[in-house]
Parts: sequence; C-alpha cells; structure tokens
Amino acid sequence: MTKKIREKKKTGSIQKDSSRLHQVMEHTGKEIYENITQCLCLARIQLGNIDLSNKEQSLAIIGGANLLIGKAMADLRNLAKTLSILISETKIN
Repeated sequence: MTKKIREKKKTGSIQKDSSRLHQVMEHTGKEIYENITQCLCLARIQLGNIDLSNKEQSLAIIGGANLLIGKAMADLRNLAKTLSILISETKIN
C-alpha cells in the first residue's frame, strides 16, 4: 500500500471518529438537559414547598425528592457508562 492510500484511510477513519464523537456529544447534551436537569429541578421545587409545620407532608415531599434525585443519579451513571463505551469504540482517549 502506498503512503498516500494509507494517509487517506487514516484521514477517513479520523473523520468518521470525529463525526461519531460529535453525535455522541449532541446526544449527551440532550439527555442531560431533558432528563437529568428536569429531575433535579422538580426535586428542588418539591423541597422548596416543604411546610415544616406539617411533618407527614414534609416527609412525603422529601421522599419524592429523594426518588427524583436517585433517578437523576442513575440516569447520569448510565449516560457516563454509555459515553465510556462509545469513546473506547472510537478509540478516542
């Protein structure tokens, strides 16, 4: 194989990896905004509505916020795992 052909193949591979990385970054940004941010914002709103004079209601609100925060954490963990796999597949590290 000539040097020119090898360079073209290498350039094509780099461009393909770069395009894939761009798609992954777009998807990641969308997931963070749509899922994780919404869960955390809703938990924050719930916690802001606690009426300390009503213990049972406060505990229920805290429990709901706790579930939302847990979901956001799980979503973020899954997203990080997916990113790690995709990056290793494209050999960009």
